[in-house]
Amino acid sequence: MIRHIVFWGLCAVLVFVPLPIGSVEEWAVFVFEAATIGLFLVYLVGETGGRRKGLPLFFKILLGVFLAVSFLQVVPLPADVVKILSPRAYDIFLGLSRDGIIPASSWLTLSLAPSATLSELVLILCYGIFGFLVLRTVRSRRQVEIFVVVIVASALFQAVYGMAETFSGHEMIFGRPKRFGVGSVTGTYVNRNHLAGFLEMVFPLSLGYLLVKARYFAMEKGLSLRQKILWFSQESLQWTVLLGLAPVFIGVGLVFSKSRTGIIVLVVTVILAAVATASWREFSVGQEGEAEDGSERGTPRRFGRIVRLVFTVVLAGAVYLGVGPVIERFSEVDISYEARRLFYENTVRMIGDFPLAGTGKGTYVNAYAIYEVVDDRLKLSYAHNDYLEFASENGVVAGLALAAAGIGLAFWMAAMWRRRRSGFVKGIGLGAVLGVTAILIHGFADFNLQIPANAVYFTALAMLGVIVLSGDKQRAIKNGDGDTKNGDTVPRRMSPIKALVAGLLAVALFVPAFRDFLGFHHLAVYRRARSEARSVENAFAGLEARLEKAASASPRAVFRVELAHLYMEMARVANDSGRDEERDAFCDKAVASFGKAVAANPIDAATHYETGTAYLLYNFPLMTYQDRAKTYFRRALEFKPADETINLNVIFLYFSWWPALEDAEKGYAAQLHRDMIARDPGFPAKLEARWKLSYASADPLKAVLAELSR
Repeated sequence: MIRHIVFWGLCAVLVFVPLPIGSVEEWAVFVFEAATIGLFLVYLVGETGGRRKGLPLFFKILLGVFLAVSFLQVVPLPADVVKILSPRAYDIFLGLSRDGIIPASSWLTLSLAPSATLSELVLILCYGIFGFLVLRTVRSRRQVEIFVVVIVASALFQAVYGMAETFSGHEMIFGRPKRFGVGSVTGTYVNRNHLAGFLEMVFPLSLGYLLVKARYFAMEKGLSLRQKILWFSQESLQWTVLLGLAPVFIGVGLVFSKSRTGIIVLVVTVILAAVATASWREFSVGQEGEAEDGSERGTPRRFGRIVRLVFTVVLAGAVYLGVGPVIERFSEVDISYEARRLFYENTVRMIGDFPLAGTGKGTYVNAYAIYEVVDDRLKLSYAHNDYLEFASENGVVAGLALAAAGIGLAFWMAAMWRRRRSGFVKGIGLGAVLGVTAILIHGFADFNLQIPANAVYFTALAMLGVIVLSGDKQRAIKNGDGDTKNGDTVPRRMSPIKALVAGLLAVALFVPAFRDFLGFHHLAVYRRARSEARSVENAFAGLEARLEKAASASPRAVFRVELAHLYMEMARVANDSGRDEERDAFCDKAVASFGKAVAANPIDAATHYETGTAYLLYNFPLMTYQDRAKTYFRRALEFKPADETINLNVIFLYFSWWPALEDAEKGYAAQLHRDMIARDPGFPAKLEARWKLSYASADPLKAVLAELSR
């Protein structure tokens, strides 16, 4: 009974996660985490499984290496150890402490932002728990079929819903207008490439399930017309024909997502499926010329024809609906190619600075900015290459371990597939292997595995492949029974101590997940209240209370930054009204809140820059804390050296303070100016425009520039 509750709970999670734009929003992530942890606790109550063969040993070892490094990233270590494992991280922390930005400490973390890394680690562990539950609860053939149907139905909905929205011109996602990917099928996702990643995983599974059912097409030659009519009038065969529409719709939806990489992966998948099904005869036929499921020798060739037929129908459907826009998409000059190449080069430089321990999970968005050479005005949250991102955030050892675990498992499943002879195992196993392979290939050009819904489905497919292809479970599934009593599958209840420890660890995972959820919930309430407020000054007390609740709930830097922004806004209002003491009091609060944000995320350039502006507002216009502001401005440009806005404003301030600057400060400002001109020849005009916003005459600026030219 307990196992059935967990099984249906897993199915419900699979239905849910793609719907809220791929579960990329914080509340959806929490729903997944809470549901997974809850199902795990329920599983522990009725756990009856002992040791079972399943995941290969190499996979467990590689995952163990990855998790070991992951835990080391968030655990405070002696500073000398951090200096050895991550010299660059040590230098960053040391520099910040010398400047008085963060307190000096003899204990540091390998992660540059441990609170963000902890949140990502909780999510990754929940992926692992989800996979564990799939492996332990999906046992019988009936459960496998239900699991497959749920996955295929979810993808079918995404494809049909996406095509309906796009071809109707409605272009909405559950009532919200699409901002990105207009004209492309995106389903309930924002990014067409992420929908393509989702569909390319499920397409081969739907094809594999069709192959399982297509054994009814093993029609003998020489049948009379009457016999053929009777054959095609079988109700089960009619259902099989309807089932064949699933891969067709999923494939057409993928094509009209206009994701070039997705379409290429689809073609590769079809080729691999055709090759595999053409070799079915060699792998599934026994010594006596008949497959274990009783099908005849001619059947494998028909399976090959089915794959080609599905692909032909997909192409025909695409042509009928208008394949022109898809062709135009491929013919477009890919301006993003150069950008991605630059992303990759910068990410490789990042890996070179953090080779052993990485920057920490969830830190790429801030760490990447350190290596930008051109300001493209994008906030790059992901590397657009899963493998480079794994290595940059986790280090080369852990990143390679994670990548090797995924790729190695795909090869292992392919090897197991070659040994299996059951038609059911062959079909479902082929779909799982190709689905996992598809997303692993796509990972070289995008970040699908950073999208929670796609990561969950990747985990589900991988574990489904292990279930149907591993030795003992394959025999159990073939017999339709998951509770066999042979060898390693003897039911045995987990000891109470182990169950208690596992339950406590699950609850420990839930705590940071719930704290983050509370923080983002209060932040959402704050933003809604702020948008409805006529005056921030009048609504300040309530707004502050909301943000304080968010900041106290979660250690994430975003809440402290938002609170500091509110204080800065009130400080400017007070300054404009001539209320100097009130202005400085709000500046005190803003600096304190920014300080806590920097402690949580020391490499966020924007936070450093805004802290500097807060110091300048003290005792305005005298700027009593100008030197303190300069310290933060330097750090901001260290962590985002190519940012045009920060450079423009900092250079403007230094040039306006020019007569009072020391020679070293003048040299620093001059170098910033030269670097910006090298990046953007039009920068001098932008600097002059910025100068004229504050001063009536540009003569002082020209005098500074003349001095620099000498």
